[in-house]
Amino acid sequence: MKIYGLTGGSGAGKSAAAALLVQNGFGWVDADAVYRGLCVPGSALLDALHRAFGDILTPEGALDRPKLASVVFSDPARLTQLGDITTPHIWQASEEEFHKLAEQGIDRILYDAPTLFQTGFDRSCDAVIGVVASRETRIQRIMQRDGLSETAAAARIDAQPDEDFYREKCDFVLENNGSLEELQKQVEILCGQLR
Repeated sequence: MKIYGLTGGSGAGKSAAAALLVQNGFGWVDADAVYRGLCVPGSALLDALHRAFGDILTPEGALDRPKLASVVFSDPARLTQLGDITTPHIWQASEEEFHKLAEQGIDRILYDAPTLFQTGFDRSCDAVIGVVASRETRIQRIMQRDGLSETAAAARIDAQPDEDFYREKCDFVLENNGSLEELQKQVEILCGQLR
């Protein structure tokens, strides 16, 4: 089993790249989905987040992600605190998902994690694939995807590493400023390199 980290800033298009890689036979573990699964009402992780960040729950007791995002993306120290709380829980649950995929005979697994380097998860990967896009493209995608204002989308991007960070740290880089067809061509080349 080989684990390939997949990372990049918000709005870069990691999900589009992941979907194309899955079409090429990769398994996919999405750290954000793992995180959401761990944040069910009454869970240990959700309780820890509520104690650390205050009013971040819906009236039903679920995690209100936009409320939490508004707290952590406005303060780098709070974003670090979020990572410190969530990282051990996410990694343990992710490892369980890797083993489930391996038991199904899938030997190449993507680990889609936006904070792969910040959490140290990159050290457990055989290689890391970065997805990058221009600041303007990312802002537009975040505005469309999350219904945020341009100012809020820009603030989210500014709280994350820039494109150069991913270019320097990743073993492979996918440029995602154009069409899905252009991204698909890059993915096909990458899959040839990884065989």
